[in-house]
Amino acid sequence: MVARSFISLLLALALLGSVSSAKVLAQSQTTQPAPSIEGLIESMVNYHPYVLAINEGNYQAAAELEIARSSFDPFIEQKTKSRVSGYYDGTNLTQRFTNPIEDYNASVFGEYRIAGGDFPSYEGYYDTLSGGEASVGIAMSLLQNREIDKRRTALRNAGLASSQWQALASSLINDFVYKGVSEYIAWYESALQIDAVTELLNTASEREKALVTRVEKGDLASIVLTEFKANLLQQRLTLAELKQKRDMHAQMLSFYWRSPSGDMQAVKSDKPPKDINWPYWVGNGQLVTLRNALREHPELDVMKLEQQVVENKVALADNALLPKLDLTASIARDVGAGSQTLEGTETKVGLSFSYPLGNRKAKAERAQLQSKQRELAHKLTSTEQAIAQRFEQALVYWGQAKDIVSLQSENAALAKTLSKVEKTRFDAGDSDMFVLNARAQNEIKAKMKEIKARVDLLKAELMLYKEAAMLYSFNK
Repeated sequence: MVARSFISLLLALALLGSVSSAKVLAQSQTTQPAPSIEGLIESMVNYHPYVLAINEGNYQAAAELEIARSSFDPFIEQKTKSRVSGYYDGTNLTQRFTNPIEDYNASVFGEYRIAGGDFPSYEGYYDTLSGGEASVGIAMSLLQNREIDKRRTALRNAGLASSQWQALASSLINDFVYKGVSEYIAWYESALQIDAVTELLNTASEREKALVTRVEKGDLASIVLTEFKANLLQQRLTLAELKQKRDMHAQMLSFYWRSPSGDMQAVKSDKPPKDINWPYWVGNGQLVTLRNALREHPELDVMKLEQQVVENKVALADNALLPKLDLTASIARDVGAGSQTLEGTETKVGLSFSYPLGNRKAKAERAQLQSKQRELAHKLTSTEQAIAQRFEQALVYWGQAKDIVSLQSENAALAKTLSKVEKTRFDAGDSDMFVLNARAQNEIKAKMKEIKARVDLLKAELMLYKEAAMLYSFNK
């Protein structure tokens, strides 16, 4: 399970991801030519504070693992006891080195004791020869805590929490990259449409000059020029609206595009790049790779790791139902002068046994955890099905988007041909300005729909990669 300390970080990430436009405007910006898609992604994952915050969460997970490992660090302790008043004046000093071992909940220890003065008979075990007593020993569990205990469970779960955070970080970064790239292609669509309308407007402006000349010569009625100018004004209004839309997306894109220092970068939005180096194109080979990636989706990894955490807890609950039987064995030897009773090598073996009658708490905890296991199994199945369904929906949309691109391209080509033919007919006097304007409007609309269809195909491909969580690898 991901540690509680990460929850606050996730909340902070959510707030950061929903920064308002007003806040974006308030930040310092630098202006640069529009990046490629890959350049945008690299700036996001390397320099954006949102991703840097995610990386900090990974460091915290690693620290939690190190904290859990510390429970097996060796340690030294010292105890001193001295009678400062009364008939007896005995003093005893004990130093012990203990090294915990993961297996069998065991520990090995070495101890040195030395005593001086007189002790009452009931404290005779404190006494040593003049050189003190040295001993070594081992302690281990034979039943409860033999295979697993709280320290080993905490260590295993800390390792799983670190892996869990890696999977969660991958999911968060993929979602973030999706938002940034989606904003990029929204800006790109507007920029392409502006280029298309501008090109048609330039052609129309040249035609306006010719119409003015014909009206001045009396070859055309002035109302014809007025109708043409009205149509031209509509196209210019369309262009102004597209520029407004493009600039809005450029400003929103600056939140995602970062300099190496982490500052937002504003896009020079007058021209789209000739090649955005689209990295998410889809073919039959890519579809196989994307489908295979569904089985390793980070959302599933998070849940599978959570199942392992619960499995460890179930094992710990089963362990609590066992009787407690612990063994301690040691060998000690005194050196120096003193009582003969303290001479020679002393070997000790001790066993301690305990078992709570009833043990209702451990049984209830085990039942609770077993229920949690079943809950996670159901959730995992549901999540697997949901991911597969979202991918299939994206796949259907992608297939339709390809067909629409083909149809819209044909429609744009036909509209262009009809507009060109209508201009020829108008120049020959076989048509009127109303029909000519209608053809010109249809040409613009068809071209904009073609651009939208091509960008929609990019969006469909992007969605396939998003659902497979392959927009960016956290370990890349």
